[in-house]
Amino acid sequence: MIAVLIALGGVASAQLKPPPAAPQMKLQGLDGKVYDLADLRGSVVLVSFGATWCLPCTTELKALQELLTEFRDRPVKFFWVSVERPEEITNAGLKRYAHERRVTFPVLRDTGKMVYLQFADRVRLPMIVLLNKSGRVDAPVQLGMESQTESYKANLRARLNRLLGRTTEAGR
Repeated sequence: MIAVLIALGGVASAQLKPPPAAPQMKLQGLDGKVYDLADLRGSVVLVSFGATWCLPCTTELKALQELLTEFRDRPVKFFWVSVERPEEITNAGLKRYAHERRVTFPVLRDTGKMVYLQFADRVRLPMIVLLNKSGRVDAPVQLGMESQTESYKANLRARLNRLLGRTTEAGR
């Protein structure tokens, strides 16, 4: 069913694997920095897993960039994590892909899918994991990309506002 939703451009919320209380994520960004989730406590964190060959991931990146602009003055950190191996796309190719899509948040690599597999037993993209200010996973994990970008952003916006302690649309 989830595969059908993703194939049709749908979105699903699913608990694929029991998430760790505080997942381990230490990945290198294309900017050369090492990003560690443990260092981000106190902020809400949105991690999107994707790939350059994934068409819904490209649509999602644009939506996430728009949300980043909305939440720029709030304690929210956005990350895009490519699950592709270096043989599939080089760092230079990944930088070019992000630049062409005007991605301004950190782009990381999870070439062995070690972080991704903490949340899923196989690759289903795109996948978003939200973490609260304590670094704990805000279940459920979100899979796929809705064909209606505005409703997709509204869903993520509501979840981010809830994690920030804002429950109304006025909290935008």
